[in-house]
Amino acid sequence: MFEKLTYQYVAVLLLCMGIATGTGCATSTPETGTRNGNLAPEIRLTDATGNVRALSDLRGKLVLIEFWDAPNAASRRNHFELQRLYQKYQQSTFSSGTGFSVYSVNLDTDRETWQKAIQEDALTFSAIVNDTAGWNSSAVEQYNIASLPKYFLINENGIIINHNILIPDLERILNDQM
Repeated sequence: MFEKLTYQYVAVLLLCMGIATGTGCATSTPETGTRNGNLAPEIRLTDATGNVRALSDLRGKLVLIEFWDAPNAASRRNHFELQRLYQKYQQSTFSSGTGFSVYSVNLDTDRETWQKAIQEDALTFSAIVNDTAGWNSSAVEQYNIASLPKYFLINENGIIINHNILIPDLERILNDQM
């Protein structure tokens, strides 16, 4: 029986490698989730002008997804460096996308607080959106957000290539993608 299982295993392996048929195993769509290699869950939220902005609208670029709220001091401190990196790399060519974008998800339940924070921090990211549901946001649930700030880096196809990023490490991570 062991020989038969071994033979079957080798046959499947050869088929997947394309040796037996000249083709490889069919690739499937990555699983949606929050781990490296997963397809990032879609987010569709409203920006300050009332337009719905979808995360998928930024496909083709290297995208940092940011979760934050105005009262969170760490989030606000990180905005200075994040804005600097956005300005520096937004036109760059990476191995995993052309251009660098930030999809900034704010969880303030009061839109005025959110809009004031955008002005105070001088944010000009590609997409700055808000979910007034706050911690009850579907994006919070989909991305398993338990604390702020939280960052995910996705490639041009929407695949998560890095998560649990610390902003002091972001420039090195971006340079590694060039």
